[in-house]
Amino acid sequence: MDNTLTTKSKWEAIWMGAKLPVVQKPLYDIQNKLQTHLPHTPEHSLIEIGCAPGGWMAYFHKCFGYRVAGLEYAEGAAEATKTNMKLLDIEASVFVQDFFTYDCEKNKYDIVFSAGFLEHFRDMSVVMNRICALSRKYVVTMVPNVFGINGFISKTIRPRVYAEHNTIDIPILKTLHMDCGMKTLFCDYAGGMRFIMPGAHHEYFTKHKCVAKAMNTPVKIVNYLSGRLSRIHVFTPRSKLLSESILYIGEKVTDGLSKTADETQ
Repeated sequence: MDNTLTTKSKWEAIWMGAKLPVVQKPLYDIQNKLQTHLPHTPEHSLIEIGCAPGGWMAYFHKCFGYRVAGLEYAEGAAEATKTNMKLLDIEASVFVQDFFTYDCEKNKYDIVFSAGFLEHFRDMSVVMNRICALSRKYVVTMVPNVFGINGFISKTIRPRVYAEHNTIDIPILKTLHMDCGMKTLFCDYAGGMRFIMPGAHHEYFTKHKCVAKAMNTPVKIVNYLSGRLSRIHVFTPRSKLLSESILYIGEKVTDGLSKTADETQ
């Protein structure tokens, strides 16, 4: 049985029309955790799994000085990533290859990063085993929070998109990494209070842009205000009800033994 919950054609359609150049601008809470737990030396290498259009690769190169690479199996999406790197004048390797055929033992990187990748597979343990095998030291994984308000919005308004996501909570995400010999440095809901756009990724709203704008505008205002409050440390809730993402940052255990839950708190 196919392990994927999405199709290559979907990602081709999404990233072929991406506006370039783009550099990811992580929410303050997420940025703070990355800055706290990851090394700040240009000698480190990072690969992003499912990298289109390369915004995160650009962020890690510019803010951490990492040597970056990306793995993308959709040809058009990979070309968009290569174009983005050229426009930003970043030297990066973009491999057009299926993650499951990539040699994770031969091609090692200090840091393996993925955002919005893991949750699109039925058997996530197989994916995580390969991600951790690819890493020399750190693994950073971001997945959407499909519970709470965001989960309700997605499940109600865009059920087709919701069905393409495996449900992951903090215990599941932590266990997936720990079973592969990772020591947890951080694992929690992240980004403060932030909501997904209700009028996005839906055929009706694509055709009726005025309706989509009317639905999305109030949410954008709430997200903007929440982001500003988070930056001045007034309001940064991490909760299953309100947060958009779950962030995991882990360090590879040198003896290959996974830690217990108590040891990773």
